[in-house]
Amino acid sequence: MGNRITKFLLLLNMALLMACQSTCKEEGKEPTLSDEMASTETTRLYQKLQKELDRGIMLGHKDDLAYGYDWFQEEGRSDVKSVCGDYPAVYGWDIGLIEKGSAVNCDSISFASLRSYVSEVNRQGGISLFTWQAGNPMTGGDASDCSKVDVVKQIVENDSVQKIFLASLDKVADFFAGLKDEAGKPIAVIFQPFHAHCADRPLWWNTSLCSADDYKRLWTLTVDYLRDKKQIHNLLYAYSVYNRSTDHLAACYPGNRYVDLVGLNALLLQEEEYDELMFIQDLNRSLAIVTQFAQKNKKIPAITGTGMEGIKVSTFFSQSLYPIISQYKLSFVLFGENAWNEEKHYFIPVPGHPASEDFAHFVAYPNILTCRDIKNKD
Repeated sequence: MGNRITKFLLLLNMALLMACQSTCKEEGKEPTLSDEMASTETTRLYQKLQKELDRGIMLGHKDDLAYGYDWFQEEGRSDVKSVCGDYPAVYGWDIGLIEKGSAVNCDSISFASLRSYVSEVNRQGGISLFTWQAGNPMTGGDASDCSKVDVVKQIVENDSVQKIFLASLDKVADFFAGLKDEAGKPIAVIFQPFHAHCADRPLWWNTSLCSADDYKRLWTLTVDYLRDKKQIHNLLYAYSVYNRSTDHLAACYPGNRYVDLVGLNALLLQEEEYDELMFIQDLNRSLAIVTQFAQKNKKIPAITGTGMEGIKVSTFFSQSLYPIISQYKLSFVLFGENAWNEEKHYFIPVPGHPASEDFAHFVAYPNILTCRDIKNKD
């Protein structure tokens, strides 16, 4: 059934893809860096993303070195590697709680360990992407504290609230400035602030609680402060929208001077009933919109978050996901984390799981790139 649905949709989408590719070829547009003062390492990372974009889709997994299914901070372990024999090419991390001066982040990883993991990823030739589950600067609560409905507006318009927020950004800047390789050179990473702004979840920066203009002002304030005031030049900036929320893409887009990558999030959570046809249709439609938007604005397209929580369908990777994403020119596909302390919260199968062979098959496609595929090729 899955194969028939996929083949049918691929044929329907062919005309759209050909038109998109033709337009892109005619325009001859290439991505451009948002930071004119970007470090040498950042420029190299940007060039690497562009080069790998022509080779295939890099495989990513959140917190892969730090923990996995039923284990926590065991040196050398990786759930991705345990199934396919290699580490992912892209790693997702979060710096939530850094604004509170905490020793550990929102995923229970110490910031000292986090810096070490980023250094190890860099040594392997991999790429790190950071999100920030930022605490609420008005209430002192966490990112999900929406007890005040005008936090974003207060940050961009109220000097006292903005001062508190900028103090948080000082800690963010210190963390990114402290990412160094063994030679003491800065490690370039991707930063995706205020992600999930259009998702159906409580976040104080959710656009259900602020206008699109205020969201953009928050983003530009953040980038201007890090880039110009704090002189942090080892960051590429990623902006993304959620599947089924692509109408927010242009409305909330901060502008080309503030973005390097444009991404899509398409997570399937436990409580959601899986409809393969609907998932394929939505993903196909959303990727067409996101990739065309990225091409138009000379940005690098990616899937910045995806996966089926609990992997309830054993052929999800090869039959539902791959036939769609393989049609598009995407930098990477980043899967959600495998929690060490929540039995049903995982997005990558481990050996013995019904979907483990399917995931290995997915990774074995020539255009799905792991760490080994991209190491020392920039």
